Amino acid sequence: MISLSKIKGSILLLIASLVWGSTFVPQKIAMDFWSPLQFTSFRFLIGGVILLLFLNIKEIKVNNKFHFIICSSSSGLILGLAALFQQIGIVSTSATNAGFFTGLYVLMVPLIGIFLLKIPHWSIWPCVVICFFGSILLGTSKESLFSLDLNIGDIWVIISALFWAMHLHIVSYSVKRFPVLIFSILQFVLCGTFLFLYGILFQKDLIFNFESINSYAIFTLLYCSLGSVCIGFTLQMFGQRLVSPTPAALIMSSEAVFAAIFGWLILSEVLNLKGLVGASLILLGILLVQILPKLRIN
Repeated sequence: MISLSKIKGSILLLIASLVWGSTFVPQKIAMDFWSPLQFTSFRFLIGGVILLLFLNIKEIKVNNKFHFIICSSSSGLILGLAALFQQIGIVSTSATNAGFFTGLYVLMVPLIGIFLLKIPHWSIWPCVVICFFGSILLGTSKESLFSLDLNIGDIWVIISALFWAMHLHIVSYSVKRFPVLIFSILQFVLCGTFLFLYGILFQKDLIFNFESINSYAIFTLLYCSLGSVCIGFTLQMFGQRLVSPTPAALIMSSEAVFAAIFGWLILSEVLNLKGLVGASLILLGILLVQILPKLRIN
């Protein structure tokens, strides 16, 4: 029988993926007004500050403060690199492709796990393969199965997928040792601060350029701050307390499916038959990762 806690964790991760999938479109639109560095640093700073409103400082209890700061700083730095590289890529690729290539971390998470001596059980690997090939079908061109037609934006997003995989492992380690909300807030604030300081030191003209900012720019920033950061990433933290890294990555690969759906609904980025098959495979892999481990136990 599947444990209630794992079902709860899986639902939280699925909702987080839905929210993230919905933010690829505003992230794409935001690049008409913001630079990638501006947008990424501001959305995490705003998200962290908003979450502070829900924190009861008197209830904060962290046993090993030094360990907590190290984990939060590491998570914030890796998160900042992942989000920035993804945002740079979104400038020159579609929202659908950004979701697809981000989803490639489904393969990277178990591979990193091997180096961390966290080897997934064999029953997980078929699910990884199914989700990976689902992503391939979702992201390849209409003409040829393996014709990826990569541009520079796609490459940036693929690089970001590696950092997303690293971040997932750091989160998995940290949320089981520290209070989730304070960990989330600190990593978001540090993430935004790291990127903002980099902008001040090396890209001052970009970080303080607000000439193109209007109501649409503010809306995209606030939507991604509230949706992606406050809701999506915080749900990820709570979900990963209950689900191990590789199954969590498989569930969150549904982000690519949701990105394709929202790309179609809002930006008219058409998903062909091959893409629909790919999306179905990803959903199948997510379902199997819930079932196969229980079959081997029984």
